[in-house]
Amino acid sequence: MGTTEEKIILATIDCIEKYGLENTTIRRIGTEAGMNSASINYYFRSKDTLMQQVIETALGNAFDMDNFQHSVGLPAKERLIIVMDGMLAGALQYPGLTKAFFSELLLANKHSSPMSQRCNIFLDVLKKELADAYPERSVEEIGTAIMGIASATFLFPGLFPNFFTIFPQLDLTDDRQRRDYVHYIVECYFKE
Repeated sequence: MGTTEEKIILATIDCIEKYGLENTTIRRIGTEAGMNSASINYYFRSKDTLMQQVIETALGNAFDMDNFQHSVGLPAKERLIIVMDGMLAGALQYPGLTKAFFSELLLANKHSSPMSQRCNIFLDVLKKELADAYPERSVEEIGTAIMGIASATFLFPGLFPNFFTIFPQLDLTDDRQRRDYVHYIVECYFKE
């Protein structure tokens, strides 16, 4: 394990996944981390400070293009499928954290939240790569496609995973089915 702070952050993520953001308490985090509440307060001073650090750390990991280094050099559409599939897999693996990312945006209507800023930077990288690969398309058209693909792949399913249970033939937790789903969505926007 890393530092004590990292241990606390990982314990907090586990608690968010188990209990949800609103039911994650310092006491539960302490139990998960194997330490007392006073130790957590010593390192982070308050639950709000801890939660802010957890969200910033998790966002940094979630929206990190370095996670997809193995796809650099592939055709743009293939890379887009790999990136969106990875984002969807992560959103489904961490549904509590995914909802926590959006809580400030949805509840407080803060459109300049850290989540929206990180997501926009991440999607802008993809938009630039696709604009280079599809010079016949306008930047606006590429941007619209990216937003549609992101919404259909990791944003909507990440926020509302139970919505897809009405389609029992589609199991997004199955690697092959999830990949096929993402491939289909990308093909809708980037037919060759």
